[in-house]
Amino acid sequence: MGRAAEESVTSLRVWTERVIVGGLAPLVVFGSRFAGNIILSRLLAPDEFGTAIAISVVLGLGGLVTDVALDRFVIINGSAQALSTAHMLAVANSLLLAGALVVTAPVTAGLFGVGNFAGSFALAAGLSAVGGFAHLGIKQIQRNYNYGPDSTAQVVANLTAIAALFLSATALRDHRAIVVSLAVQSVVYVILSHVLARTPYQLSWDKPTLRQALSFGLPLTLNGVGLAIVSQLDRVLVGYWFGVKELAVYAVIFSMSVVPTYVIGSVFAGPSLSFLLSGGEAASDRSERYRLLLGFYSILTSLYAVWMVLAVDILTPLIFGPSFTISPAAHVLFVLIACLRLQRSGAPTTFLLASGRTKQLALLNLSSGFGLLIAFACIVAWPRLESMLVGIAIGEFISFMIFFTSLEKSTTRGSTVLIDLVAAFATPTVMAAALAWDPAVTGQARGMLFLIGVMAVCAQLSFEFYRNIKFRNLLFSVPIVLRESKTEG
Repeated sequence: MGRAAEESVTSLRVWTERVIVGGLAPLVVFGSRFAGNIILSRLLAPDEFGTAIAISVVLGLGGLVTDVALDRFVIINGSAQALSTAHMLAVANSLLLAGALVVTAPVTAGLFGVGNFAGSFALAAGLSAVGGFAHLGIKQIQRNYNYGPDSTAQVVANLTAIAALFLSATALRDHRAIVVSLAVQSVVYVILSHVLARTPYQLSWDKPTLRQALSFGLPLTLNGVGLAIVSQLDRVLVGYWFGVKELAVYAVIFSMSVVPTYVIGSVFAGPSLSFLLSGGEAASDRSERYRLLLGFYSILTSLYAVWMVLAVDILTPLIFGPSFTISPAAHVLFVLIACLRLQRSGAPTTFLLASGRTKQLALLNLSSGFGLLIAFACIVAWPRLESMLVGIAIGEFISFMIFFTSLEKSTTRGSTVLIDLVAAFATPTVMAAALAWDPAVTGQARGMLFLIGVMAVCAQLSFEFYRNIKFRNLLFSVPIVLRESKTEG
């Protein structure tokens, strides 16, 4: 019994270390972007800040639409040939994307109502091609839980970029600061990826490996479209309908509410994928590990829902300034949108990637496009930010339901699907309803929301420990080791 308990604690410590090292880079990336928004909101005029956001949106859209997950491919296929093939595809992809964005810069700038700044859009697009020359060797070694080199490269690149952003925003006082920052980030990361890689940088390919890479990655272009719809096209709608000033406000609120879910997903994406892959190819083993991830992400989502309800509307104007506020209705809708995205990007997405089912993943992510269509119709009928959020929330719920139910046959028994759905979203629903009932920013109202959140999270934890023996064993094994160690001492 003592040995089993010690092994459990050792396993917990190992996974904690892996998550900390693997999650350092996403946390720094988020922190630098968050700090960047604060710098730009404080140093630039609203129009210039909105233009900087528009440039970031265009580059983000282009990157997502053309993302073929080469970093994931080299993790799944750990061969040297896969690495050199991925390098060749990355270079070709980045050059083609940069060329397309440069040519279309006048159109994209005009879409946001800032056609006179098309040169800045083109310059940023051209400089983005540098990123395609990064050494993917520091990604491939993550297959063995070695996250150190990539974390180092990303941390240094992002910290350097935020310093460059502050200096350039102070000197230029306009949107060009974002172009300088993005260029510095790309150059520093590429250089460090080559310095820290353990294998030579090669550009070569053979037909079988190229075919394998394309069959894995090309369906993810559709996935990229879906992710672009989820994460960027809403900003295009805001910029087109309401202008770059309103886009700046929306971007700030979005960065406080929804963007952290991407960070959480990024922190646990690598360890989660490695966790599923390390269990072997047996369907039963992978299904069991999937259910562990499902429970884990449900708890994460519950905790995040409580934080959002309690803090987002208070912290947003406090950090970015009094002009950046969130309405009670928008606050409730952002809670639902953020939690739905976090759940969908967690266990279901990881399972599909680990299984190589990229076509299904792409089609499922495209289902979120229903939300943008509904949002567009809502804006036409009632041109308010809240109406767009209603449409997005509906689309997120549709995609959430499709994701979970589509994995029913391969991961669960039919009788557990409804239970999984309720467990995954019970706490966010309760918290959103409680916030809608009393959105007042008073000590009494927030104290009541805090109590409701504590009870909901405790109920979530109790349920997960009750139905999952591995969680239960982990909880009760730690005190055993402590008692035994005292006895032995």
